[in-house]
Amino acid sequence: MKMPDPKKWLDHWPAKVLALAAALLLFLFYRFDSLQVKTLTIPLRLLTDTALVPAQDFDRRVKVTIRGTPDLVSAVGDADLEALVDFSSHQGEGRFNAPIQVVGRSPAAENSALEISVDPLILNLQLERKIIKTVPVRPNFQGQPGRDFQLSGFQVVPSVIAIDGPRSLVEKVTAVSTEPIELRGKTDTFTLKARVQPDSALIGLPYGSTVDVQGLMTSSLASLVLDAVVPEAVNLNPGLVLKGSLGPVRVRVRGTSAALQNLVKDSTGAPTVVLVADLKPYTVAGEVTDLELRAVLPEGVELVDLSPALISVMLEAKP
Repeated sequence: MKMPDPKKWLDHWPAKVLALAAALLLFLFYRFDSLQVKTLTIPLRLLTDTALVPAQDFDRRVKVTIRGTPDLVSAVGDADLEALVDFSSHQGEGRFNAPIQVVGRSPAAENSALEISVDPLILNLQLERKIIKTVPVRPNFQGQPGRDFQLSGFQVVPSVIAIDGPRSLVEKVTAVSTEPIELRGKTDTFTLKARVQPDSALIGLPYGSTVDVQGLMTSSLASLVLDAVVPEAVNLNPGLVLKGSLGPVRVRVRGTSAALQNLVKDSTGAPTVVLVADLKPYTVAGEVTDLELRAVLPEGVELVDLSPALISVMLEAKP
């Protein structure tokens, strides 16, 4: 048998190399073009020594890119993959690097024909010793109470709560606040449960995250009691006279401090009110019972009660 001449293999070798390269590129292009790409964002699970915790915020989700044939890629979802980063080999505080790994959690995700990549590849993290302490809880009240009412006091049960987290951060915490508690429109004392919300996501609440908050709502108006106000008789019929004088009445009024300053003053300069007994309906002599009294008050002052609220008078004909 005649053997081929090896020299002929080298004839036009540049053209042959270019043809081979072109064929390889076409193959790779076809393969790349036929692959499907899917990008998922999945949670990142952190593994550390139990005595250490992160001392800085970091992105707790990573981007995972999957490349493969359409049927393989479509079979993989978020729940089929797990991203984790392992710092458990470090025993003391410091800043460390660790690679982020993506692990398949289903047969579809474990298929070797899939290409899986993660971004970022490495996590750089500051770790510190985990400590725990108790701090006071402060209610976070917001909004305006109902008209003429105010929050005059509050109670939080429990008044202190345990927090834990990285040493440097926990040492700086002097108190924690609750979620916003709305006071808008409130006029009655209330009790409700509120979640405690630390300022940092790195701070944990190991023994519970809710407290009971009681708010004491009281009137913001001041009260004033006048013990001996003498009513004034008005609109007395010209043919009648009042026998005797009208007895003193106990008056209680309420208003803002500024409004109470506008009350009329008696002869001594003390505040008082004008009480009116209107006798216009009465035109004949005799006893008038259950005569209603009316208080004349400046704006912003309201009458709470009169004692007595009704009086009796005797009318006589003029001599």
